[in-house]
Amino acid sequence: MRLKLLSRFICSIILLSLNFGWCYAQVPIVLALAPDARSTGMADMGVATSPDINSQFFNVAKYAFAGKAGIALSYSPWMRKLAPDMNTLYLASYGKLGDNNFISGSVSFFSMGEMILSDGITAITRNPSEWAIDVGYSRQLTPNVSLGMAFRYVSAVYADINMLSISSAGAFAADVGAYCQYPVGKNLLSAGLSVTNIGTQFNFGGDTKASLPMALRLGVNYLFNLADDHNLSLGVEANQPFVYGAEKSCKQTVFGIGTEYIWQQLLLLRVGYLYNNKNYGDRSHLSFGAGINYRSIGFNISYWLPLSSSNNALDNTIHLTVSYQF
Repeated sequence: MRLKLLSRFICSIILLSLNFGWCYAQVPIVLALAPDARSTGMADMGVATSPDINSQFFNVAKYAFAGKAGIALSYSPWMRKLAPDMNTLYLASYGKLGDNNFISGSVSFFSMGEMILSDGITAITRNPSEWAIDVGYSRQLTPNVSLGMAFRYVSAVYADINMLSISSAGAFAADVGAYCQYPVGKNLLSAGLSVTNIGTQFNFGGDTKASLPMALRLGVNYLFNLADDHNLSLGVEANQPFVYGAEKSCKQTVFGIGTEYIWQQLLLLRVGYLYNNKNYGDRSHLSFGAGINYRSIGFNISYWLPLSSSNNALDNTIHLTVSYQF
């Protein structure tokens, strides 16, 4: 039993290191993958889609067009192929500050569940976790363009397999983003750009270091006004990671294409396709999502259907999000 628990921890570290090209040690999962059910239902798109409460993760600049204020909580059971008690939580909120200014913030938490480390003689039980907290500011510069910036502190976890110990270290990071939207008749064209997780490295002591998952995100989205009660958006986005010590190649880029159907702002249906080169992560999957809004309350769910050739621990992942719009 102890060997099984230790093995799942080692496997998760190796798997994630291969998936994201991390060169020193495990970097925070809370910064690496999309946290909410809307974006994950559309192939992890979020830099250019219409603004929502969870824009902090993808493009903080979008809040300038998001409305008055809102709060959302997202949950996902993680890697259930490896463990029954791993999960992520993501809390995001924003509010209007004056005519064209917005403040925002989020808290991310990843629980690795109970880990039992054993050298065959003694056993140690630990409950490692990762977390991040950030605050952002965005401003609408013109009726069509906004800019934003966010600052973040994150705590990462590192497992020393030889010493059978778990340690953590902290790092500071920043995001910058730009967003624009232009009416095209009754339709709406939007585009977004952001650079996320610009910051310091983690230093766990000695030669054990880890780099933040810094990335450049680009995207465009087009919202069709089909009728008074029917809207359909179609978007495409690219996520280019900056990986220290790895070959710089467009093969590392993750591409997503997704669509969202909206009926009376009440019912929402989503489909997406994410492509990830098999040599740089192999996370290709179809995504499906649905949402329902009742007055100011929203509930969303998404599901990943794997298409990759590998047996990925993230296959069949579910995300749930509950939100309230003021």
